[in-house]
Amino acid sequence: MNSEVCVLDDGQRVRFALKKRERDPFYLVSFRGPDGLRKELSTKEVNKKRATDAAIVSVKEAYSPDFEPPKNPSWDEAVDAMLRLMRADNLRQTSIDQYLFVVQRLRNCFPPTHGPAQITPPMASLFKAVRSESGVSVRTIQGNLKNLNIVFNKWWIKECKILDLNPFAEVSLPKADSPIPRVLAHGEVESFFEWLSKRWRGWRLPVLFLETKGLVGCRIYELAAAETANLKDGRLHFACEVAKGRKERGVRLPAAIYEELLSIAGPVFVFESFPALLRKALFARGLDRWAEMVASAFEPIRLKKWLEREKRQYLKKNPTVKKFKLHNLRGTAMSKAKEAGVHFEDAAIAFGCNPDTMRKHYLALDEVAVTDRVMDAIQGQGKERTD
Repeated sequence: MNSEVCVLDDGQRVRFALKKRERDPFYLVSFRGPDGLRKELSTKEVNKKRATDAAIVSVKEAYSPDFEPPKNPSWDEAVDAMLRLMRADNLRQTSIDQYLFVVQRLRNCFPPTHGPAQITPPMASLFKAVRSESGVSVRTIQGNLKNLNIVFNKWWIKECKILDLNPFAEVSLPKADSPIPRVLAHGEVESFFEWLSKRWRGWRLPVLFLETKGLVGCRIYELAAAETANLKDGRLHFACEVAKGRKERGVRLPAAIYEELLSIAGPVFVFESFPALLRKALFARGLDRWAEMVASAFEPIRLKKWLEREKRQYLKKNPTVKKFKLHNLRGTAMSKAKEAGVHFEDAAIAFGCNPDTMRKHYLALDEVAVTDRVMDAIQGQGKERTD
């Protein structure tokens, strides 16, 4: 049994000892209390280092009834508390998953830590470096740091009240380049659609999905999760449950597209037939093993990921094609609104985004247009050459 010393706030030194019994997995702390009587308390810790820390807390509590022990929840306790209040606040599962993901990345960086209270500001800064060295993009690291700031400050400190310090409060975000909006030309889109149609032997659903996305500029998951009941009166309504701004909006569709969506719509979801049709298309291509692996139940996220994989396959098979994302179809629709003279605040309502986001997109397009005009002027573009 090893003897240790706890120094109280008034300088008094109290000896204590840790010991274990065979029938008890936890360390016990033994010391004399302020009344001179011997006390023996469980630390509720199986690790000796943590048991020592818990023992000091027990001694200080015994000698100072007003003593508040430091908040030191385990990772699992902190996550459970956070989840409970996030669900009570009606956060979407996708948002919750993002917070859980980044907390797990933090735990992976510092596996010996007992809980979030042991993450110090230097460790928070080191997390940024570790993520960068692992090849993660700058924008992903920015998102990680922002989400961890929210987890510590909003959830663990303000809401759950289980921590006192946010180690990410002073961590600076890495600098990110401002990309030029990627506007897809008509020919680029048509080439991709032709490749997709040929690859899947005329299967219409994937092309119809992307045509619809390009027409209304919606987010890919919003469309994948669209419900049949929300196809009405020539419009497709995006429910607030799937819309990023948690606000329902309806968009008018060309009559031909609207009728085609109605014709393929399932009992619940518009694209509910995707798994069955994908399985059929795979069998038609002789990919029986892959066809048998397709899950029968429709899940919007699977359709989203499948389309993104198809886009990556297209770029891989066509290395000379300028790279793009399916999300660029949304940006392209926004750009068309700008070209049509639609005010950015009106466009923000139509596309279901923050007006400031739309304003920045418009400004970026203006910068491209101004640059083109300047280059035309100094290079003599559009003028007849004279000898």
